[in-house]
Amino acid sequence: MHAKRTIILAISLLLVAVELLWWRQQNPRKSDAGMFQPSGGETRKIDPQGPSGDPVARGEAKLQKQLSRDEALGTLRELQEELRALPADQAVARIQAFLDSGKDRKTGLGFAIGAGGAMKEWPTLRTFLVDALLAIDAQAAARISREILAKPGSADEWALALRNLARVETSADTRELLIERTQALINNPEWQADPSIGYLNAFDTLVHTDATESIPLLSGLIQKKDRKDLAHAGFLTLDRLVQRNPADALQRLTADRTLGASRPEMVAQQFARADLRDTSQREIVRKWLLDPSRTPTELQSFAGVYPNNNQFVSHNLLSTSTQPTGAELAAHDRATLEIITSWQKDPAFQPVEEQLRTMIARLNNFVSASQSPASPPAK
Repeated sequence: MHAKRTIILAISLLLVAVELLWWRQQNPRKSDAGMFQPSGGETRKIDPQGPSGDPVARGEAKLQKQLSRDEALGTLRELQEELRALPADQAVARIQAFLDSGKDRKTGLGFAIGAGGAMKEWPTLRTFLVDALLAIDAQAAARISREILAKPGSADEWALALRNLARVETSADTRELLIERTQALINNPEWQADPSIGYLNAFDTLVHTDATESIPLLSGLIQKKDRKDLAHAGFLTLDRLVQRNPADALQRLTADRTLGASRPEMVAQQFARADLRDTSQREIVRKWLLDPSRTPTELQSFAGVYPNNNQFVSHNLLSTSTQPTGAELAAHDRATLEIITSWQKDPAFQPVEEQLRTMIARLNNFVSASQSPASPPAK
C-alpha cells in the first residue's frame, strides 16, 4: 500500500530543536485570525512605565514574580484579553511603548508553535507582544517588525518579526528583505553559538519564500560535522526547499560538488525526490545519473529510495506541507515506471543498469500494491 511506502515522519521542529540543544549540552499569543480588528489609526506615545491602567505594565509586574507554568500562561491569557478589549490603536501604542523601552520579562515558558503557526507558548513578554501584534493590527505588526529586524534584539523576536512581515507583505522587495534578514539571523555569531528554539524555527522563512538561492548557506551548515544542531536545521530546510521547488533546487545541488563529496548519500536522496514526469527534472536526473564522476555510494543511495516521498511533518511559523493522496501516488508511480523502463532500453543508461533494475522493482511493488483490493477491516 502507498500508505506503507510514504513514511510520514511526524516530527515537530520544536521537539527536534530540543533534542539538538540537549546534544550540544552533552557536548562541550496565540495568533488566532480575526481575534482583533485591524485599525489604521496613529499610535499614541505612552509612558513606558505605564499607568496602573496599562495592561502591559500589569502583565510585566506579575511576571516579575516566580510563577508556575500555568500561572504564567494565565497571566499572558489575561493580558491577551485586556489587549483585545482596547481599541486597536491604543493596544498597538502600549505594545510599542514597551518594546521601545528595551525592557523584557522571562515567562518560564518555551517557544512553542501550534497548528497554523499559532504560538502556544512564549519565552518572554516581548515575544508574546510581537506575536500579539499580528492579530491586533496587521499593518502595525509589519511596520514594527521591520523596526525589530533593523536592531540586534534577540533571535526569538526576529523569528516572530519575520513571520509577521511575511504574513502581511508579499512584494518582491519584501521577499528579498525576508531572505536577507533570515540569513543575517542564521549567521549571527552569538545566536549561532547558542541557538534558541526561535532561532531554529526562523529557518522556515527560507522555505516560505522558496529561497533556493540560500542553498549555499544551508550547504555550509550541513557540512558542519561538529555542529549537529545547525547541520540538521540546514538539512531540514534544504529538504523542504527541494520538495517545493525541485527543478531549481536540484540544479543548484548539481553544481555543489563540495556538498556532494561531504554528504553524498544525503544529496543522492534529494535527487530521488525528483518527479520524472516533469521534463526539466527528468533531464536533471538523467545528467546526474550518467555523470561519470558518480560514485557507487551515490547511485545506490539514489536507487534505494527512489521515488523518495518521505516527509517531515511539523508545525511551522509560516510554511505548511501536504501529503499526496493514494491516487496521486499511484498515478506518479505508473508514469515513472514507464519512463525508467524506457531508460533501461537506452544504451546510454547501461552503466546504471543495476540501479535501474532496483528502481523498477520498487515501482512494480508500489504499482501492484495500489491495484490490490484493500484488506478487510480487522474485526
